[in-house]
Amino acid sequence: MNENISFPTIVTAGSSYLDIDAYACCVAMAELLSMQGQTAIAYSTAPCNYSVCQSLIIEGQISKSLMQEFLLENANYIIVDVSDPDFLKKAVPLSKVTAVYDHHTGFEEYWSRRIGNRTHIEFLGAAATLIYREWKKAGLHEKMSQSTARLLIAAILDNTLNLTSSNTTPEDVEVFNELCRKENIDKEWCAFYFSEVQKNVEADLQSAILNDTKAVCHNEILPPRVAQVAIWNAHSILTRLSEIRQWFGEAESWMINIIDIQRNCSYFVCDDVVYQQKISKVFDINFELSIAKTPIAYLRKEIIKKTQENQ
Repeated sequence: MNENISFPTIVTAGSSYLDIDAYACCVAMAELLSMQGQTAIAYSTAPCNYSVCQSLIIEGQISKSLMQEFLLENANYIIVDVSDPDFLKKAVPLSKVTAVYDHHTGFEEYWSRRIGNRTHIEFLGAAATLIYREWKKAGLHEKMSQSTARLLIAAILDNTLNLTSSNTTPEDVEVFNELCRKENIDKEWCAFYFSEVQKNVEADLQSAILNDTKAVCHNEILPPRVAQVAIWNAHSILTRLSEIRQWFGEAESWMINIIDIQRNCSYFVCDDVVYQQKISKVFDINFELSIAKTPIAYLRKEIIKKTQENQ
């Protein structure tokens, strides 16, 4: 962590948008480095998505531009919540990356060849858990600011669907509980966070859905476009399907995974009968009027993984 301490460090997620996990990781890592005496900044020009709530953020936590000291050729980059080099290379000079923290596996070998043991890519519910681990290693976790701690709590909540998704690990739960004890966070606070996310989604539903639509390739079971939105109560979104259909148009088939956190389930919305049949077989569900309710909540990455295993 203390290598190249004389060089300024830019902490970024390098993505087209920031969700709460990426936002929290940028802020928390930059704060940790600063507390250790390093010159560091959380930086991104990407817009925040609906999971980043106004009640949690502070003006200036993430810079939209770089000060002169960070424009020097010897400035380093730490990447959080992403590790795909193809996704990063347009925003980050890969030769300047000194550490990577990501919970999306797949690029461990690539980064290990480049930066060795400064590669921190593990299967976890949230990248926030990895960043908190660094605070613990440094023995500074008790000095973390309240605003940063609450960002990490929200990041774990959002990325693990309130600790219910299958990607939730014991370490995610341990970190979440420890931070909640530190900040006196209870179930009501968590429910309020998800309610605020829902308000953000409903305020601009079209952007929330279209900006979180993933192109799915080499998958015979899912349609080419799969959108996702995670909210506290899915009912209000399900009443707006006629609008949503207009936004997607008819050029390519699509599906939406509407995650209902309160009920711990997903609603798959898909109009294509052929894809409905394939999806139904894999998940043992039935579509009625293009909607199928699942017995548990699924993240999109879990849906993709499960369908790939059943091709």
